[in-house]
This record gives sequence, C-alpha cells and structure tokens, in this order.
Amino acid sequence: MARKSNLEKVYKVKCENGYFLFKLNSLFDEKKLTKNSVIVEKEIDFNSVQRLIKGELTRVDLDIIAKLCNKLDCKIEDIIEYVNEEKR
Repeated sequence: MARKSNLEKVYKVKCENGYFLFKLNSLFDEKKLTKNSVIVEKEIDFNSVQRLIKGELTRVDLDIIAKLCNKLDCKIEDIIEYVNEEKR
C-alpha cells in the first residue's frame, strides 16, 4: 500500500503567458502507487522523476513520459498541463 507523500500534490510553475501544472505526485497518490515502485519497475532515473514532479526541468524526456503514461494508464495532460492565462 502506498504511503501518503509529504510532497506537494501539484506544482505550479509560471511560464510565458500562463503556467504549467505538474501533477505527477497527485497521480501517484490517485493510483495508489509509490514513486519508487514505478521508478524501479519502469527503469526510470529517480532525479528525472523528481524534476518532473516539481517542475524543475527544462526539457521533457518523451521516453519517460511514455513509460509513465503506460504504467499509470493516463494521458500526458494528466502529468503536465499548460494553462494559458490570456485565454481565460
């Protein structure tokens, strides 16, 4: 059983005319999976997942996104969402 994470559930990162929502940590909780179990099973670098959780990245590795989407049975927008504030 997954333990409750002490990290924020969703990270908001300002960018250009809007912001990105990084929702991976929330998704782990929703699916009742631990970050470490997914990292080990899918052979993903721990630091890459940490950056993806917190929005501390400059590039998105599509291989990692694909592995996460397959394991978590989700779409990319369930992991990362861009909100354009100009269109709100």
